[in-house]
Amino acid sequence: MLTITTSWESAIARAADGIDLASWLATLSDRDYRACSPGHRAAGTFREGGTLGSINVESVGGHLLIQHYLAAHAAPDRLVMRSRDTRVYVLHIVPATIEVIWTLEVEPQDQESALLRCSVEARILPPLSVFARLALLPFFLRRHVAAETPLFAHDIARKLGGCVQPAAVDIDEIVLHPTAQEF
Repeated sequence: MLTITTSWESAIARAADGIDLASWLATLSDRDYRACSPGHRAAGTFREGGTLGSINVESVGGHLLIQHYLAAHAAPDRLVMRSRDTRVYVLHIVPATIEVIWTLEVEPQDQESALLRCSVEARILPPLSVFARLALLPFFLRRHVAAETPLFAHDIARKLGGCVQPAAVDIDEIVLHPTAQEF
């Protein structure tokens, strides 16, 4: 099994104790989700037996992913969403199944600002794992998470009252973050 894990961090100009990640995701509109990355195609949230869920459709490195997330942990400062049966369409054509764990965490920086950490872990079984390496999936996943994290932070801040300009992110100039790992 190939496990790809990547993280990115972004500042939020709001106090950490005023941020509720579970509530933010539960009210995230399709339009707001799509605004957070060029690869985001659609999203919707739901409750299943009282558990927060989210369906996300996105394109990462030329591969279409349809994730059916359920919250494994939902708290104001930490949200862990797990999609055990993410459907991947390799090159938007060949279907396969992987597991994806998406974690959002917020921690205080000082009394007026916080740090948002977005982590994604993809678990890929052979023989798809060989293709994932050849298709540079670890690189494209890092690039995707690096692009969406500051825009998630902007959306959170905006909904808390204020942030006018989103963080500038040029995905062609992203330098890989030192917390990104693969394998």
